[in-house]
Amino acid sequence: MSEDLTNKLPINHEEKLSRVLDAVQALTIRVDSLDRKVEERLYDTRPIWENIASKVDQLELSLTIKADHLEQGLQELRQGQHDLQQESRGLKTYLRDILRRMSIFNDTLIVIQADYRDIYDRVRGLELKADVSGQSDL
Repeated sequence: MSEDLTNKLPINHEEKLSRVLDAVQALTIRVDSLDRKVEERLYDTRPIWENIASKVDQLELSLTIKADHLEQGLQELRQGQHDLQQESRGLKTYLRDILRRMSIFNDTLIVIQADYRDIYDRVRGLELKADVSGQSDL
């Protein structure tokens, strides 16, 4: 494209001008033809792009809905975790109270056993004294 095409033109100015006009008209026709082809191709691909845009919109809506569901589920999980922590504290307190009461019951049982052993020893001592002195009612 570095060569000058005007060198091949005849010397006559009118002829030169006529050839330049013909070349410009031919280029105009080619450009118009290309424009039509581009428009036709755009017309052919427009439904594809509209379909793609529609699907992208649907995906965005679906993702938004799923994100909302996930957020709601996460909030429910957090609330459930909080409820479990509260219930766990309650159970620990209840278990501590039961263990304390069992400890008191065991202490009381030991005292009762000691009292029983003491009473048993006294009764046995009295029975032995009565046997020795001959006062057996048996």
